[in-house]
Amino acid sequence: MWHRWIGLPHEFRADPHDGKGADCLIMTWHVLDAAGVPHPALNAEWLDMAERGDYESLAMLYRGLTMSLSAAEEYAVTMFRASDHIGIGVVVDGGLLHVNRRKGVRWIPVERCKKMEYRRFK
Repeated sequence: MWHRWIGLPHEFRADPHDGKGADCLIMTWHVLDAAGVPHPALNAEWLDMAERGDYESLAMLYRGLTMSLSAAEEYAVTMFRASDHIGIGVVVDGGLLHVNRRKGVRWIPVERCKKMEYRRFK
């Protein structure tokens, strides 16, 4: 499923199933859904928060809904932040699937990723 999303451009609220763009949160939820991994329902307010740059609130919600893992594992999630954006990715098939704001959807083998904190939904 996710392989065909590689290269789709970043676009807020875009569903990668449509083939036009991808929002990292929607994409991550699709991967978790397809794998049957429990997670909270997608809340449209989270997308609103990301669009308006309310990264602190999003990070607090994420930490409250997840538990830390000692290492990356299949279907673990990770949140990453830069000065001007926030993103979420998911480990699938041994790599991190995420949306790069400039390059679009990317998959990187976990062992090639910089050090990140991986978590699982409670």
